Amino acid sequence: MHGEEEKELTAYCGLYCPDCIHFQNKHSKIARQLKEELENIDFQSYASVKSPFGSEFQQYDAFLAVLEALMSHSCSEGCRTSGGCSATPCKIIQCCMEKSYEGCWECGTFETCDKFDSLKPRCEASVMHNLKEIRENGFEGWSKRRRPIYNWQQA
Repeated sequence: MHGEEEKELTAYCGLYCPDCIHFQNKHSKIARQLKEELENIDFQSYASVKSPFGSEFQQYDAFLAVLEALMSHSCSEGCRTSGGCSATPCKIIQCCMEKSYEGCWECGTFETCDKFDSLKPRCEASVMHNLKEIRENGFEGWSKRRRPIYNWQQA
């Protein structure tokens, strides 16, 4: 991978976009297809009938909420070009833009920054490792030295 492409796919927070479960995934498209198929056969009506047969379908509304979340949590380009990976404005991107930083690795206080709180449950260790890696060694080849994105992958 060329340095420019690697840099373009590096999020401001230090995550590597292709590692993200939502980046260019197949499940969003499949979830959309499944929802359309279920709507075509009016599965909602079937699921709403209280019956000992298919009682598990009483959770259908919750299932639809998850299905819709799967459909919407998808991105086809990195956050550097798309402006973020969620519908919620990213405080990290906003901060970097305000300070004219290419990423948090340019900030002297990223290790104690509360803007990372939303990332802690899933990928805090990766973020800190990657930011230090980029700060100390630059972009060239950094993605080969990155940590897996999610905390459960590091166990």
